[in-house]
Amino acid sequence: MKVDKNSIIRIEKMINSDRLKSADGFVDLLTGDIDRVLKDYFDYKGYPAVAVSKNGSSINISISLTAERIRAFSVLPTEQ
Repeated sequence: MKVDKNSIIRIEKMINSDRLKSADGFVDLLTGDIDRVLKDYFDYKGYPAVAVSKNGSSINISISLTAERIRAFSVLPTEQ
């Protein structure tokens, strides 16, 4: 059975698209991870705004945060 190359490409696009749509809680999990990393470098209140969107065969990830200050590198972050 010979498979059409266009069919394979179409199936691959559909699978990749479904991965982004079916990732319930993915953005929340990603936001929590990003928050933990950024707290080592910046002092801020709240959570970073994280958006994930599909752009053709690529994925755009946007992170927005308003920080009060940059942490000094000689200071180790406190354990929480």
